[in-house]
Amino acid sequence: MNSTRVLSLISRNVSTTARRNMKAVQADINPAHLALKEKQKIFNIDNGLRIHERGGMGDKLLYQLSSVLVVVGGVLWVKTVYQMAFPPKN
Repeated sequence: MNSTRVLSLISRNVSTTARRNMKAVQADINPAHLALKEKQKIFNIDNGLRIHERGGMGDKLLYQLSSVLVVVGGVLWVKTVYQMAFPPKN
């Protein structure tokens, strides 16, 4: 009974990943993951900007383009509803 316990403890110590060295863990982190974490830190800073303003000029342009597309879509919808409500007389 005691030998089974010793064998299980030895095999657990050999096969576990919990005893890895922290330097080895740091070496296994992907550089792209570290870059993502840095970008997340920028977005988490409370600098008074809204979320679409924190990404720089590219995000501002995408926000403006989205706003324009929503307005154009709304105008086209109103035009379509008007044409369906008052069809041209032939």
